[in-house]
Amino acid sequence: MQDEVGLSQEILLEVVASSIRQAWLDEVGLQAEVTVRLDHGTGRLLLAMAKMNAVGPADAPPDVSSGGAAAQLDQGHLSDLPPEVSRRAARLARASLGRWIKEVRERQLQGEAEEHRGQLADAIVERLDQGTWYLRSGSLQAFLAPIEQIPGERLRRGQHLKVVLMEARRAGGGEYVQVRASRTSPLLLRRLMEAEVPELADGTLLVRAVAREPGDRAKVAVESQRPEIDAKGACIGLRGVRIRAVVGQLGGEKVDVLEWSADPAAFVSRALAPAPVRSVTIDDEAHRATVMVAPDVLSLAIGKEGQNARLAARLTGWRIDIRPTERLEPSGAG
Repeated sequence: MQDEVGLSQEILLEVVASSIRQAWLDEVGLQAEVTVRLDHGTGRLLLAMAKMNAVGPADAPPDVSSGGAAAQLDQGHLSDLPPEVSRRAARLARASLGRWIKEVRERQLQGEAEEHRGQLADAIVERLDQGTWYLRSGSLQAFLAPIEQIPGERLRRGQHLKVVLMEARRAGGGEYVQVRASRTSPLLLRRLMEAEVPELADGTLLVRAVAREPGDRAKVAVESQRPEIDAKGACIGLRGVRIRAVVGQLGGEKVDVLEWSADPAAFVSRALAPAPVRSVTIDDEAHRATVMVAPDVLSLAIGKEGQNARLAARLTGWRIDIRPTERLEPSGAG
């Protein structure tokens, strides 16, 4: 138990001494300054009473009939205590240690949860309760609320599931800690790509931005820290093997990878792929990008129900107006 919760000998002795003091006061009616030390030769606890004061009227003599072993407490053994004092002290010590261990374990679990916050986890699906799936990842309990679930994704008990761990909460009346897990956070896609692409894990490549519509489509902007490394190609992998592994963990969500650029016009243009862009005009004051495309690719640039333009706007952080080259009125926005 000492290794599990960090219970030191000093803490144990203090809990025992405090319990004996309280038990002596409750049962015998005497206040005592009791110290406890461990006899390393015998492994037994030794008690020493520095002083005893009667509780009650000053002229009332101590009641030694109920505590006939009072004189024996001077360097006596724990077993030398009156039986009723020993029993009460044991109960108090167990209760005190129980509370202390509970608090320590809660802090340990909270600390472990915070340590894993933002990390990718392989969780096992355990049960469903009112739309929320409860998972286990190692010693951590996690929950996947409906808002964190990929729309349309069907889970089953015993299934292994990649999730990203978010903040923790106390559950079970404060007896244990649960961690909110997510399948919809953009951070999950970032962590999955870092797991599949070694160049992202070692810092050769950087994920600059992520935008998702979970279960449907996502866009990821990456940058290479070395000119000879093709960021987009490295993330996609030979014959698409790396990005397919990521897509497989997301239930088939389509992932577009593009190269990030510090030039807003170039970044917006790339973000609208696969639609070819003829020109991009940046309005810094309005934080707006006006994009001109050929009429026959207008619908491709905007995307089904505006999805392509919407994801591009989230990825780049710019408001995007897409217009055909033949007319000036806006035809779509992100």
